[in-house]
Amino acid sequence: MNHLVFLVASLLTVASVQAVLDQAKFSPKLLELSKTVHGTCVSKSGTDEASIKKVINGEFTDEPKIKVYMRCILTESGVITDEKGLNVELATQLLPSEVKDEVLANTKTCLAKIKGITNKEDRVFNFFKCFYGLNPNILVV
Repeated sequence: MNHLVFLVASLLTVASVQAVLDQAKFSPKLLELSKTVHGTCVSKSGTDEASIKKVINGEFTDEPKIKVYMRCILTESGVITDEKGLNVELATQLLPSEVKDEVLANTKTCLAKIKGITNKEDRVFNFFKCFYGLNPNILVV
């Protein structure tokens, strides 16, 4: 379960962390993946850029479309699959080294907080909300 948080945090960090970390710190694979996944997930979820921007700014509105978007990021990136669960190897490759330790620590904290949530979209949403609360500068959506 700790690996799920790690992966989620890694992917989310790519979107909003760009203002905090230099994009040069991200692998070309991560940059390309984030662009592709973002476009796909906006289309699939029906959410809009304004809703995503609200999350980046710490406004976590309990909105079904943004929850679908967040889960989509993880599934479309290949970080999570229904068959195999978390792709730990991919998640590890994607995370910038500057934030790895903090992401791992925050992931453990947030995983413990969402342990009882069974709905997948609610679980991912609450994980992101917790993660943002610990350090908004490393959340990427």
